[in-house]
Amino acid sequence: MTILVSLLLRLLVVGMLVSTSMLPAHGEERNIVRDRGEAGLEWSNLAKGRTEFEVSDPALLPSRLALAANHAGCRFTEDIEKNPVKFIKPKGRRLAIMFCWGFVGTHKVFDLSTLHRPRLLEFPVLTMPEGFGMTDRPGGITWDKETLIFQAVTGSDLKPSWEVRHTYQFDETWSFVVIRVEVRGMPGHDEWTTIWKAPRWSLPEVKQ
Repeated sequence: MTILVSLLLRLLVVGMLVSTSMLPAHGEERNIVRDRGEAGLEWSNLAKGRTEFEVSDPALLPSRLALAANHAGCRFTEDIEKNPVKFIKPKGRRLAIMFCWGFVGTHKVFDLSTLHRPRLLEFPVLTMPEGFGMTDRPGGITWDKETLIFQAVTGSDLKPSWEVRHTYQFDETWSFVVIRVEVRGMPGHDEWTTIWKAPRWSLPEVKQ
């Protein structure tokens, strides 16, 4: 009888420990569900069914996007009236293009596919003297809705100096794919000159 009581007590203690250990996990899951719901409601109230629109009042931005922008060092409130945040949805991907003020201003792009966790995107850029790197500061961005072509320009107010323009094709799998790089701005180079262009490529033939 004593052995049975001891065994039952041990089982009870183990059960209590297991239940206690599961509480934080359940609590975290509830927080995620709540976070998703709040983010979805914020977006619904802002978008009102639109997929493309602009916001020039920082108070109207989704709170999680504003938090992600601050975390990324983006000073968006100082110039948002002149450069409103653009919300677009190319190929089903919800994006926010946000201008970040600074000595050398730049746009940053956030992926809002997961509304409660905005993700800062990076762009491939030409690096000197050779190769490509990645940056989340691509420069001033413009885009063409019909062709899904994005262009990002970097440069300096000090002249003469080079301006560099990267042209990207948007792809739903790979995001921004660089297809051309151009420069202008130095004496004798008033027009954009292509210094790199992506060739059409294919895999080598496999010999049997």
